[in-house]
Amino acid sequence: MDDSTARLLARCTRSLARAPEQPAKLVPWPEFCRPLSGLLSCNVREWQRLGGFHHHRAATVLVAFRASWLALCATVPEHHLGLPIPSLTTAHAALDDRGMLLGLALDSRSTQHAWWATVSEFLSPLTEGLASLDGPPPGSDQYWGNAVGLIGEVLRRMAIDGAGGNVFDTAVELRGATGREDLLDLSATPRGLHSRRRTCCQLWRANAGYCTECVLHNAPRSRRNQRG
Repeated sequence: MDDSTARLLARCTRSLARAPEQPAKLVPWPEFCRPLSGLLSCNVREWQRLGGFHHHRAATVLVAFRASWLALCATVPEHHLGLPIPSLTTAHAALDDRGMLLGLALDSRSTQHAWWATVSEFLSPLTEGLASLDGPPPGSDQYWGNAVGLIGEVLRRMAIDGAGGNVFDTAVELRGATGREDLLDLSATPRGLHSRRRTCCQLWRANAGYCTECVLHNAPRSRRNQRG
């Protein structure tokens, strides 16, 4: 990657989660996803505590939401800009001192896989681990709706940061690649695109506000509190 391309990539991903924030620990991604390691259950318990949940479903979906956001932030910009997509197969989970997932540490290798194959290969062991912790089944839209639903939000932020190109066309292309087009509504706008996910990430239950692409946008409470 030449210097000008690197500068463009840095500029157009300012509002994305692209690098770990001073992690206390790095753990190979498969180890993080392995229920017996205790790391995944730690994250579920903490989200459960933050949300005041009496069951595991919402907390497991929130773990999937965080991982999906990190995976899309790490790969969608490169796809949109026509750059090699970073490999997620060798990713490490960057954890804070409580064991919570902060980010992904990636090496310099790129993948030969298509974008969705890369993302789904990364998320599959996570959904299997979460299912074993009393979450929804591994193929549930409650997990995968995050990976699909966040496509628009990543590209929306990239457009604001000056990515250039047609972010709406990229969003439609990536949504089609998932085979789950029903999980995301897209429309073109003068500023780039508008997206509306069709599954709930559960973030609002943890008192963290509403996603820009929230499926609950018509609820009176979400109209009062929706974050941008």
